[in-house]
Amino acid sequence: MDNIREILGNATMAYTNMEANIDGKKIAQNIFELLEESKDSIEKANKIDVKNNNGFKLNFDMFQKIKNEINNIEDAYRKVIYMKKNENNYLEGKQTDNLGTICLVYNGNTYCMLELVLKAILTHNSIIITSESDYMKATNELIVILIQRILEAYNIDKNLVQILYTSRIEELLSNSTSINKVIAIGNKSFQDRIKKESKVEVISKGYNYFDLYIEDLTNLTFIKKIVKEEENIDIYVKSGLKVPFEDYIEVEDIDEAIAQINFNTSGYSSSIFTDNNQNASVFLREVKTNNVSVNSSPLIENIVDVDVNLLLIKKNMFYPNPLAEGTGKNKFEFPTVKKLWS
Repeated sequence: MDNIREILGNATMAYTNMEANIDGKKIAQNIFELLEESKDSIEKANKIDVKNNNGFKLNFDMFQKIKNEINNIEDAYRKVIYMKKNENNYLEGKQTDNLGTICLVYNGNTYCMLELVLKAILTHNSIIITSESDYMKATNELIVILIQRILEAYNIDKNLVQILYTSRIEELLSNSTSINKVIAIGNKSFQDRIKKESKVEVISKGYNYFDLYIEDLTNLTFIKKIVKEEENIDIYVKSGLKVPFEDYIEVEDIDEAIAQINFNTSGYSSSIFTDNNQNASVFLREVKTNNVSVNSSPLIENIVDVDVNLLLIKKNMFYPNPLAEGTGKNKFEFPTVKKLWS
């Protein structure tokens, strides 16, 4: 428990002491540059994980995909959403600010970790990367060290980003005064468990977990290939079809399939194989996952896509001091607004 307390304390100090004018986009750019320069070292660490059957082979094209996602994010930290003078000539407005400490609870997927660490930095939050297993440990620990190196180059406390392997996640999540939001990445049962244990709001994402509903066997060869490639698939099969899989759930029709998927899904990616256009349309419309497809593989390699605005709070701000007489300018400014009135 002492180690958890120390990690939480370090996380609080790190985001508290981070200067408001730090350019998160520039930091992210430097991180990607260092990752590219360190590619050989990362590959060596990754080979250790793969050799020990404790990880997957990295696809560095995904780093570019994450980089593009980060580059497309507008600066959101302490962004003025609106500002106006009220009827009493006082200034009021709304502005974003950081949450504090974010806890990522996940299965060790490197892409998830990298994306969410970068979004935490952009929003001036600290992040504790937490896993119950050491999956991809050599790879992830090296990447965190490289990220911390860039943070220190900007005189930012390296504890803004920390990694923790623990079997006591429930103790960590019980600290509602130190953790401000939890991100749970995993299957439905994992998400439900983290929601139950957490004392604060949980963002749930089912990265790398898939749903497959089969009511037509025209593409059986392709379906078999999909099932062979990925073990994290829940398969639903229409009653009466004979499929060469043992582990599947039999459903009466598309209505039951959709109901089952929406109840059991991790919320990431679902696909239907059918020759019925109406059923295809119903599936696309009614299934509650981030990615839905017809007669194609659900096995996308996407980003986690956590909206950066979920890592911020929106503060209503009121200034009781009236505008300075004769100038049209307020006596006090929003924290990052250089010029409020022209």
